Amino acid sequence: MNPAVLRQQIQALQRAISTLQQDWSIAVCAADERLIGIVCLLLDHCDFAAGSIAELLALPLPKQQKLLLICDDELADGGALELIQRLPQATVLVCLDAAIPQERLALLWRSGAAGLCCRQHCGGGRLLQAVLMLMRGLQSLDPLLGERLRGQPPRLIPLQGNEQHLLELLARGFNSREIAALEQRRSDTIRRQLSALYRKVGVRDQRALLAWGLGQGLVRPRDLACRTPDH
Repeated sequence: MNPAVLRQQIQALQRAISTLQQDWSIAVCAADERLIGIVCLLLDHCDFAAGSIAELLALPLPKQQKLLLICDDELADGGALELIQRLPQATVLVCLDAAIPQERLALLWRSGAAGLCCRQHCGGGRLLQAVLMLMRGLQSLDPLLGERLRGQPPRLIPLQGNEQHLLELLARGFNSREIAALEQRRSDTIRRQLSALYRKVGVRDQRALLAWGLGQGLVRPRDLACRTPDH
């Protein structure tokens, strides 16, 4: 593509975004520093940048103004699903690698992401196009990722937010006692919740539950901790 033409297209998208941006705050949360750099370069008024969920939640995020959150799914303290759950008021655009596992891709699209953008396309105009569509109240799905999503069946056993949170903590290596301490709850309460979750998805123990979560795309392979499961 002609660099001058590409530059004109990007500048036109930036101007269109600027006309809408007064109603929005923009944040980026990513483990990939290149993604943070691209967002900050392309969007002049990116207000917040963070490399983890904890860092993002510690920032003075707006409560009245609309929040557009651009993120990846590679954060060490959780993925895009957790961000969607922790910030239900945000409009979330997730930037994904083209080779993301099929189950994880389908789950992110079904679980409240307003847009999915292929990371390999973020440097051109595709990211700006997605941002503009979301600011206009539309969804945005990268054509490459959309092709992979066609014909995907719905997930048969949806989890509640607290069940998903429990599964993610287990995947990151916390046992029931540690989860109880983190959540400031009784250990036997956490064990009862685990037993109920086993029955709901039809497994007998934590190892099988994590295998089920991995197959459903609810658990990322990188989240699985090499620790002995707590039954």
